[in-house]
Amino acid sequence: MHDAPSPRPALRDDLGEHPHEHLSADLQAVDLTCTVVVALGSRAAARAEDHRSLAHLVARLVGVDAASVCLTQLCPTCERPGHGPLRVQLRDAPAASATVHVSLARSGDLVALAVTAAGPVGIDLESLADLARAPLDDVALSPAEAATLAPLPPAAAASALAAVWTTKEAVLKAAELGFRADPRELTVTLEEAGRLNGRSPGPTDHRTVSWPEAPFPDNDVQVWPVDAPRGTVATVVVVCSQRPALVMVAAPTPPR
Repeated sequence: MHDAPSPRPALRDDLGEHPHEHLSADLQAVDLTCTVVVALGSRAAARAEDHRSLAHLVARLVGVDAASVCLTQLCPTCERPGHGPLRVQLRDAPAASATVHVSLARSGDLVALAVTAAGPVGIDLESLADLARAPLDDVALSPAEAATLAPLPPAAAASALAAVWTTKEAVLKAAELGFRADPRELTVTLEEAGRLNGRSPGPTDHRTVSWPEAPFPDNDVQVWPVDAPRGTVATVVVVCSQRPALVMVAAPTPPR
């Protein structure tokens, strides 16, 4: 955080007409320094199994044996392992290898994984039905967001709230702050908010994020709405100066 923050310009995504590139070649052909790989699949019964799927995806992308990929979590607040930001350790990677960043989200029977070496990454996946039951308005929305959502019909407001919330969660994950930062300090503007009509935000829906207290340089937040199954909303964020490509793949099933 900055002692005397100055107003920052909005942090905007630059989604093109077809922002999702689907991968058909070998995963090792992906340059993670300029690509974020997102995988959606079935959620495992145990979180450890989803971590194993993420480690397997990292191994395939980096070109190392899955056994050499170690995922760790250390809470920055209580300094205990087992929760907090996910970090990757590659035991067999060359010393000069770029740092690999990962993020994971679980909702319902789905899991979302994100892997990149372009910069810190955050991904969030939410069920529209679950969000409709959560009292988010008073704890999640900035005054500007509340004013935007208030006049919308219920279905459009629910979809817009899901887009706003998943963007905030993804940004806070990328910043490795989680809810140690007040989500109301971030303001997400959806250009399509009034036209969602109950549908989930799609890959061409534009959004802007502003966060005066952001712990990263101006304009270094790259945002993508992610194609997700009906009734769910997903967003991925990468913190870097040059916008990476987005590649969608199926979540891997690690060998038993």
